Amino acid sequence: MNCPVCGTDNREGARFCRRCGKALAEPPLSEEPEEAAFVETPEAPVPTAEASGVPPEEPPAKARAIEEPGEEPAPEPDSSEGTETKAEAGTPAEPGEGEETEEAPPRPEGEVLAFWREEAKPLAAVMPGTVIAGRYVVAEVLDAQEDEILYLGHDLQRCWQCGFEGNAPDDAFCAQCGAALDRKAGVRLVEVRDAEAEPRSGEQVVARLAHEGRTLLLLAGSKAEVEAPAMPWSVCLFVGQRSDPGHVRELNEDSLLTLTLAPTCESRTAPLLGLFAVADGMGGHEGGEVASKMALQVLSDQVLRTLVLPELAGEVLPEEDISLRLRQATIAANDAVYLARQKAGNDMGTTLTIAFVRDDRLFLAHVGDCRAYRWNADGLEQLTTDHSVVASMIASGQATPEEIYTHPQRSIIYRCIGDKPAVEVDTGVLPLTPGDRLVLCSDGLWEMVRNEGIEDVMMQEADPQAACDLLVKHANAAGGEDNISVVVIQVEIV
Repeated sequence: MNCPVCGTDNREGARFCRRCGKALAEPPLSEEPEEAAFVETPEAPVPTAEASGVPPEEPPAKARAIEEPGEEPAPEPDSSEGTETKAEAGTPAEPGEGEETEEAPPRPEGEVLAFWREEAKPLAAVMPGTVIAGRYVVAEVLDAQEDEILYLGHDLQRCWQCGFEGNAPDDAFCAQCGAALDRKAGVRLVEVRDAEAEPRSGEQVVARLAHEGRTLLLLAGSKAEVEAPAMPWSVCLFVGQRSDPGHVRELNEDSLLTLTLAPTCESRTAPLLGLFAVADGMGGHEGGEVASKMALQVLSDQVLRTLVLPELAGEVLPEEDISLRLRQATIAANDAVYLARQKAGNDMGTTLTIAFVRDDRLFLAHVGDCRAYRWNADGLEQLTTDHSVVASMIASGQATPEEIYTHPQRSIIYRCIGDKPAVEVDTGVLPLTPGDRLVLCSDGLWEMVRNEGIEDVMMQEADPQAACDLLVKHANAAGGEDNISVVVIQVEIV
């Protein structure tokens, strides 16, 4: 039987609609007694005789007590005795003939009365910063549905670099690879209503986690798919340095420069500036060590006047201007060494590799065969190109990469500071991210330790100074055939 108001299909014999409560049409009387169903409609109560003040009338035969099949009909009550009405018995009384009743107002399409079913409340998201299962911290809500909430979070135990999961949440460095744990591996969590439910996306579930009566699913996903949300951050630099004459040469002709500036005003550090350089002198006593020292003196003077002081005064230089002024400072160093070489009448000279840091940007300038590396989760990357004969042979296919360490002409370079009145300078700009390490070193280190050894030390030693000490130790253990110099710069979040 369809309701004339909302159209809902009701069972046969129903008196009121199960959806909107509207009274249905009276079914025709039949000889056989039918089972009646009475549904309370609190919204539209039927007035009783007592409430209306009208004397009760004799109900029609159909409204009398219903006879069950197979039972004797109940005797009709004597009219002289007090007749108990349905209102007195707790059952709604039927309106008499000609009696006006108030009908319940029609309900909007789709509305369901509360007494038919209790709707489940939508899931409420947990607050960012909540730690789930003692390991996963919620970072933000990505998507919230009635029965499912997707969160972005961080794993407090898994190393972002090597994937080792045995770290404690408060460890500062990974117990497996030594990486600083100031970065956290990203994860995705889905909260569901049912503990046995699967994510709607169909993604693989790695683990089911319980938290204060909630069920959260840890989803599988690669690191590239689970990046932490972008957020503003500032960096700080931790620096280590070490220079050693090695086991063969008595004189150390190398020179190092490390300079960091971090002015802080109103609890904010800006700009962060750093100048780092390695110079490998050539020319013997009163030649190589003079050239490397002079090059760094001129370099630092030029950079301080043309880059550092303007930045400290609030002038924000474009990146192309920084690279240009770094190149000009290197050319000034070449001019000074070349002039001193002409006056001394010797063949002094030096290689020079420079790293200038402004906040999260790295600016490089390079002449010779000292090297700059960047090490992070992706491994060790050489950032500079050797200006040597063997490196050119390797680039042209005339030698194998391994011959850079063994070729008889490996020490011959074709570009250095002070050799000619003009010098060509390689420059470049790279982004820096927390967790990056920069390594500047002379050929006395990278020839002895090689790239594989440098990478091993980066994974073993979290402290930059300890890493420098270990690198020099390994270079000497491998023979220490040249002067050994290295600078390690660790980039971290403030």
